[in-house]
Amino acid sequence: KAVVSTQSAHYGRGLKYRDAPDMVVPNLPFLVDGDKKISQTLAIARHVARKAGLMPSDADDLLLCEMVEQEIMDLRGRLTTTCYDPYKVFLPDAPKSETGKHDFEHLKAAFIKRLNERLPKLEPLFAKGFLLGDKLSYADFLVYEFLDQFKNFSPDSFNGFDNVNTFMEKFEGLKGVKEWQQGETYKAGQNINAPIAVWFKK
Repeated sequence: KAVVSTQSAHYGRGLKYRDAPDMVVPNLPFLVDGDKKISQTLAIARHVARKAGLMPSDADDLLLCEMVEQEIMDLRGRLTTTCYDPYKVFLPDAPKSETGKHDFEHLKAAFIKRLNERLPKLEPLFAKGFLLGDKLSYADFLVYEFLDQFKNFSPDSFNGFDNVNTFMEKFEGLKGVKEWQQGETYKAGQNINAPIAVWFKK
């Protein structure tokens, strides 16, 4: 199996494989799993979840996971908009704006306001530990990954949300998580944004 993303050390090589004729929907990140080449973040997450037994079989549980999945992805999209200046040239073939201005501080304040509005919605969902209680699901991985990023961006937003913070601590107790967080990629913030971003855990 191989995963290539925009933060990967193999980014340049990944572009070559991304544009291969047998890629159904060319994009980064993508996952190569045997003879399958899968792109799009959520498609990858769901594929891995099915193989690992982390996809809920109960219809109501699945519906809850899907709603929370979309909520956390919406917030992550807002953080991306905040942190990446769309008027800069990221890639050789990207158009550059001569007039646009990326107002990071304005967008940062707007993101924090939105985060502060949405965390109270998530708080009761984690009253029993993981999203589905004691049962770990793929949604917990998405939620933890992005909440951890948001907490780095705005630590004060998480004050008073005991259930959310307890969930994060519980997730960090899973095998391999602490080890990952001790690695250089995590410490440098490269799991959050690429170095071209205005903010990447500075």
